Amino acid sequence: MNEIMKEKIISFLLIGALLFSCNGVFDKENLTAINPDDVWNDFGLAQAYVDNLYAKFMPGWNYNTGEHSDEAAPKNDSQTMTALLKGQLTTNSVNYWPYGDIRKINILLEQVESGTLTSDEVAVLKGQALFWRAWVYFRMVKNYGGVPLVLEVQNREDGEALKVSRNKTSECIAQIVKDLDDAASMLPDKWSGVDYGRIDKGAVLAVKGRVLLHYASPQFNPSNDMGRWTEAYNANQEAYDFLKAQGKALHPDYASIWFSELNSEAVMVHRYFNPGHTSNQNSMRPLYATRDDVNADRPTLELVNAFPMNDGSDFNPEAGYSGFWQNRDDRFYATIAYPGSDYGLPFYNGDYLWSYFYMHSNGTERPYEELKYGMRGNIWTGFYRMKALDKTLSHATVDQCALDWIEIRFAEVMLNYAEAANETGHTAEALDMLYQIRERAGIEEGSGNYGITENDKDGVRERIVKERFVELAFEGKRFEDLRRWRRFDYLNNLKVRHGLRILIDDVNDGPDGKDNVDDFADKFTYRVYDLETLQGEQFNLKDEYYFYAIPQVHLSQNSNLEQTQGWDGGTFDPLQ
Repeated sequence: MNEIMKEKIISFLLIGALLFSCNGVFDKENLTAINPDDVWNDFGLAQAYVDNLYAKFMPGWNYNTGEHSDEAAPKNDSQTMTALLKGQLTTNSVNYWPYGDIRKINILLEQVESGTLTSDEVAVLKGQALFWRAWVYFRMVKNYGGVPLVLEVQNREDGEALKVSRNKTSECIAQIVKDLDDAASMLPDKWSGVDYGRIDKGAVLAVKGRVLLHYASPQFNPSNDMGRWTEAYNANQEAYDFLKAQGKALHPDYASIWFSELNSEAVMVHRYFNPGHTSNQNSMRPLYATRDDVNADRPTLELVNAFPMNDGSDFNPEAGYSGFWQNRDDRFYATIAYPGSDYGLPFYNGDYLWSYFYMHSNGTERPYEELKYGMRGNIWTGFYRMKALDKTLSHATVDQCALDWIEIRFAEVMLNYAEAANETGHTAEALDMLYQIRERAGIEEGSGNYGITENDKDGVRERIVKERFVELAFEGKRFEDLRRWRRFDYLNNLKVRHGLRILIDDVNDGPDGKDNVDDFADKFTYRVYDLETLQGEQFNLKDEYYFYAIPQVHLSQNSNLEQTQGWDGGTFDPLQ
């Protein structure tokens, strides 16, 4: 091992104390004194090396993903649509090229058996490393299609050897699946105790199902190759059956999923703890209940409209918005903070969230300054995010949220299974998954179909699209879904996102504190408005955005890289 590599391993170990620092693995008097040659002789040090991969790659809380689609609005009226949504991407806009990190994974895979670790120790280390290599490559493939597959530690002094050509997308998917299969064979069925949160076999199978669902979807499969859908069906059925056998299930109460740690629905989890590793919920709150940031993930009217009624029927905006909050399914109340909802912040006496406008005497609409002057700005949707709101946090502690992030819930596995089942002619299985999810959402059983009237492939496909929107709201899945379904036309036809302005003629007649919102349903006037009016912008996503361009910096360093078709005369076909 050369000196440069030794220094990098020491640095890697030092960084690795982020996610599992409470395990005792890092109880070393002086990590800087570690001899890298000893790493593969000490399981604690080797696991620290792996823990750094978790710190780099495990997704965590992000309270501002909704604005990347029709899920949420920009944070305020000074912000505009993203360049992606406006159709203004360049060849350098999307740059995810983590080959330095892949090198570190390959170092482990090549060297971990060179020391004195037991075969069982080697297996769990390699299994975790293989999983993260698959994870990283899949993220790149979703962006670009096929990328160079580098599966061994390259000699950095051999410049020509570093110039690896792009592999076909099909070759990359095959390697990703192989890494996941190998990882599943090496990892335990589940972890417990201080190791809970590490990747186990169930998480690997769930990710494999997600990968193959993407590969079968129109983004990668516009010709609708049924062989791919069959592979996706088999993988997701296997993940569902295995996880169910391990005790995974829908958590009984949708609203408390994020507040009940280690619950049965959590499949792939990023652990948070206080002190040491917390997230900051400041951006998702009204101004009066936060500090330093505000107004992220403000639900759009599109999202509000998407939640079913509690009898399972679709909400009908054409009938008007009077009492729109009444008789919706349980997920609506767990996700959307609407005017008059019980926002439940004890440090404000539990006062309800009031956000409405009133007609000023000069004829202009003026915002009612909700409770403690929380509503600001001219561009607002009328709603706040309720999902995963930690109501125990005050102004001073809003950055100390210790709720775990669940990257994959059992509900997602069920929806993935349902989608693949429907596309392969197993529509009854797909409906069974949807019925279970709707039953947990508190929707009435009705005639046994929980309000779902569709029973053919095309109809159930559209029902799955709607169900994913509400079930997985604010979990970073919406834009990814629209992209893999090749449904940019939906956003482009929508043109803009919408909000709901709620008006009352005289502010003195308006509700406050703990007034019952139902008493005011007929006293409000409701006006739908365009959220992008001030900027004059519209959705303008382009077909070439289904696969992004390779940034110029990488093309300049590697003369063997082809640019993606659709970008600057690119010749690489991401569908191969």
